[in-house]
Amino acid sequence: MKTLRCAFLCLFCVFSAALTAPVFAQEEAETSKTAEADDSSWFYGKIIKSVTFKGLKSVDSRDVDGVTSGFIGKNFSDDIFSEMLDRIYALDLFDDIVPEALPGDAKKSTVAIVFNVKERPVIYKIVISGNSQIRTAEIKEAISVKEKDIYIANKVLIDERAIRDLYLGKGFTDIKVSSKTKTTEKGIEVTFSISEGNSTVIKTIEFVGNKTVTAKKLKKFLSLKEQGLFNKGAFQESQLEADKQKIVAYYQTIGYVDASVIDVNIATSVNTEKSRKELTITFVLQEGSVYTFGGISFNGNQIFSDEKLSSLMKLKVGDTFNQSKFQEGWGAIMDLYYENGYTSNRFQPVPNKDTEKNIISYTCLITENVRSHVEHITIKGNTKTKEDVIRREIPIESGDIFSKNKITNGLRNLYNLQYFSAVVPDVIQGSEENLVDLVFTVEEQSTTSVELGVTFSGVSDPDDLPFALYAKWSNSNIGGTGRSVGVSSTIATDEQSIDLSYSQNWFMGLPITSSISTSFSHANLSALRLQIDGDGNIDSDSYYMDYEQYKWSLSFAVGHRWTPDWAILSLSTGVTGSLKNNIYDEDILIPLDTSVSEYANTWGWQNSIFLHYSMDGRNINYDPSAGWFASQRLTWYGLTPFESEFFLRTDTKLEKYFTLCDLPVTEGWNFKLVLMGYSGLSMLFPAPDTGIGESSQLYIDGMFNARGWTSIYNKKRGKAMWSNIVELRMPLVPGVLAVDWFADAAVIKDTPEALFAGIDKTDVFFSTGPGIRFAIPQFPLRLLFANTGKFGSTDSSDKYGAGDGEWHWDKNWKFVLSFNIANK
Repeated sequence: MKTLRCAFLCLFCVFSAALTAPVFAQEEAETSKTAEADDSSWFYGKIIKSVTFKGLKSVDSRDVDGVTSGFIGKNFSDDIFSEMLDRIYALDLFDDIVPEALPGDAKKSTVAIVFNVKERPVIYKIVISGNSQIRTAEIKEAISVKEKDIYIANKVLIDERAIRDLYLGKGFTDIKVSSKTKTTEKGIEVTFSISEGNSTVIKTIEFVGNKTVTAKKLKKFLSLKEQGLFNKGAFQESQLEADKQKIVAYYQTIGYVDASVIDVNIATSVNTEKSRKELTITFVLQEGSVYTFGGISFNGNQIFSDEKLSSLMKLKVGDTFNQSKFQEGWGAIMDLYYENGYTSNRFQPVPNKDTEKNIISYTCLITENVRSHVEHITIKGNTKTKEDVIRREIPIESGDIFSKNKITNGLRNLYNLQYFSAVVPDVIQGSEENLVDLVFTVEEQSTTSVELGVTFSGVSDPDDLPFALYAKWSNSNIGGTGRSVGVSSTIATDEQSIDLSYSQNWFMGLPITSSISTSFSHANLSALRLQIDGDGNIDSDSYYMDYEQYKWSLSFAVGHRWTPDWAILSLSTGVTGSLKNNIYDEDILIPLDTSVSEYANTWGWQNSIFLHYSMDGRNINYDPSAGWFASQRLTWYGLTPFESEFFLRTDTKLEKYFTLCDLPVTEGWNFKLVLMGYSGLSMLFPAPDTGIGESSQLYIDGMFNARGWTSIYNKKRGKAMWSNIVELRMPLVPGVLAVDWFADAAVIKDTPEALFAGIDKTDVFFSTGPGIRFAIPQFPLRLLFANTGKFGSTDSSDKYGAGDGEWHWDKNWKFVLSFNIANK
């Protein structure tokens, strides 16, 4: 590859010289040969303005542009060009690549690189022949080559193995697969020829020599299963060795240190009626004796004491020996060194077995070396996100002492960006024994979110629109720079709005967050009114009044993040300024809410300033399975004497996550249950001699708190609210889709003092039910079915109960559309 790369560099220079020769013909006639050679390399050190491809026919330009876009803006050099060629060749899409260098501008201060390419031929047709037991569609799904793909011979050979593996997985042990290609005018025709043979099934699995453990128990640990109603009994010889190890591993967890599988006998019979082979597999076992643990001693440790290392062992002296627990403790000892930067130490556990007393103990031989340092950090897989955006989230640099905790924190930070579907770290040996290289391989995902919605509803006015439109577009990684922009709009008869936002997480190389947003809206609203009109007449029939509201707001915020090992700490502050105008006939209508009348037919200010602090110990913020979160937000409303409301709002939030179980079911899926608990407390404290309008008070919305209570948000408001949530989560597709069961309980009180004075059971709004949760950051929806319940107040005038103090479930389940928005 090095020789090929040098040849391309030479060819690159020759073509560049030939291209620029006409432009500088007169100068070349007057300069020396040395000057000609120097001019032929004019592009070295120049900024790469663009990278384009000529000759693309079947290949999508986006596939190649994504590989080279990261080089734009860099200064041209041999290393840069070599890396660019490596990435292009790794695509394996071209038979021939000829580079050119063009001036990027008239002054030749930049360079435009053009690759003239000859594409590999395209696969026109894929033919599957000889298959009768497995559908053609299933086989085509298993192979990687597809029609209209670029033909790559190696991929076809790999797909031969993929087809064999598909058949072997279904018990066809005699499977044979071959492939051939034919060149046509339309492209390459690939044919896979299959000779299936007879299927092989496991009829019986037996054990010999098992005195302590029953055959039924042992069969549970095997990957191979007997043919039955719910199992096809497919035989895969490759699983035999793994199953032998599983049997031994189980025995070693119950103290049988010397347990082994002496032999595996396979008897074959032919079932002509069903045209298949039937196997009887017999595992021949030797159990041995049960051993107890005699302890562990250490030799060679200077950095950590014997007591410190011994405390990490899960087994205690006298316990029945359990190999799994021993390995867990042994791993913890090595991790202790590893986490503190000692990556080149050597560990050797030496077993000491007393066969007379059946006691096994260990001597740990440790060879300690100096701490390892990070030599290089390499980022791979990023075709859009700029490398510095990734590097700044990794709290370790070249030259630092190796730290496993810092790598783990870097993983957490990268996942929390929500730019990547996968981040895989790797630690490899550096150029010397005490040097390591870190490689982070990322798999990018879409950071663009487009939401479109329409809601239909009946209207009484024929001039009104019978639907509401909603549209939102956002990109959290615009241009791969880590900056976020968004725009959203709502169009309906009773509401029209537009919102614009911009934010970034870093400023001048520091984890300083900043954001700005603005919005303008118009809405048709209603509010409770006095029965006395402005002209003194009494109107006892109308309880509500209608009014129009125009509102414009502008918000700024700035913050700072810290990332210690145990959590992410954030401190931010910001200010919001709003102008609003409520339009209605003041001569007739008198609203009960003073926050409506203060802005009657005139523009007025409504401003606020906030301070927010959070501690995030979740393993990932948008779909956590472990960890905790806590935050406190203080917001003061009313910054000028021209405003009508002056009050302090506090919001306290706490979250905790537990993984209850994580059991492997298939090779790619685990049965996992996560328990989540949340508690949030919000309170309003008005300034002395002032009030808080009803529209500014707290309420149960039925969408985010007390989910299902969607009909009381305009009836039950107050200055204190306590909301609690418990959820049992089961991921169906990790990071994508989950099934949950939730239980909510919320309390709303007139004042904080009333909340702290005591909560009666009749104050609590309960709800519960199942739901489907999308864990994709760009699609944060929840679909819930909720049933609500409440203890009826003994007060017969209570709106929410029967006046009997008894428990009442709602007879009807409600469909609730909510959102899966992570607290930050």
